[in-house]
This record gives sequence, C-alpha cells and structure tokens, in this order.
Amino acid sequence: MTTVSLNLKEAAFAPETGRAPIVLITLSHDDIEDDIRISTDPTAELEELTTDTQKVYGTTSNGKDYIFLPVSIKLPDDTDEGPGEMQLEVDNVHRAYTETIRNVFTPVTCQADIVMDNALDTIDASWPEFKLVNISYNGTTIIGTLKLETLEAEPWPAGSFVPSYFSMLCHGSG
Repeated sequence: MTTVSLNLKEAAFAPETGRAPIVLITLSHDDIEDDIRISTDPTAELEELTTDTQKVYGTTSNGKDYIFLPVSIKLPDDTDEGPGEMQLEVDNVHRAYTETIRNVFTPVTCQADIVMDNALDTIDASWPEFKLVNISYNGTTIIGTLKLETLEAEPWPAGSFVPSYFSMLCHGSG
C-alpha cells in the first residue's frame, strides 16, 4: 500500500482547492551520465538551463531541477496480486533524450514522486525503483512500461535438490 501525506489527502478530498500535485520523474541508468529529471508542471523558469534562444520551465525540488515535459501517467493499482504496472508517455522530448534512450539496452530505473505546489521539497507519495521496460520512441515521444521487481519472479527455492549438490541426500548415507 502506498503511503500518502496529509497535505496531498487534504487537497485530494477538498471540494475545491487551489493546490496542484506535481509528479517528478527521475530516470537513471549506469549508461546515462546524468539522470533525466522530468516534471509534469511548468512551476517556474529554470534560469540555469535557460539560454538566449530557449526558455526552460520546470520544478526545483530538494535542490534538483526537473524539466517540464507533457507526460501521461497511468498510476499503478494496489492489488492483492502485487504491484501493478505504470505506463509512462513523455511528449515533446528533446532529440538528446531519444538518443540517450536508444543507447540503453537494459531496463532503466525510474522513480516517480508526487509533491504539492505549496511544498515542493516535501515528497507526498513515492514509487521508487520502477524499471522502465518495453520502451518505444519516435521523434517526439517516449513510451514505456514501468514495473516493480517482485519476489514472485525469483526462483524458489533458490537451489534444486539434485545429486550433484546433495549427493548424500539423493544416494543415501552409506
């Protein structure tokens, strides 16, 4: 079950509110030099990333800049069968992101955090350690499935009781 902060609950259950949840996505991989940080809200201009020819908007949370890109997210369900899947679609991506994803051949680690616009440094809900798999992309969009690694996928028991490992067990004691 995902734990949610009181700040997020109050905004979610209020009949009307001026508060907005912001999803912060961090994509990381050993083959990616700098983590890719994406925000679902153009909270403010990111002056460090803005150039003379291009203004960059995003969210600064806990000292890290997250670039605003239109994102579609299907949040995972909490079910008895285990964690659900989260679908991630990022639109209007820069060509550099597409080239980076193209050069990664193993699952990318993805963390999705929710912060509220009135408390950007407070994580209200978090889904850490998703793996981005089944990635497809074109010139402007990256789409992937986010999955959690579960213990159900692990072989159990870890070893097998075979004669090569347990000769006394399989052939008797004598």
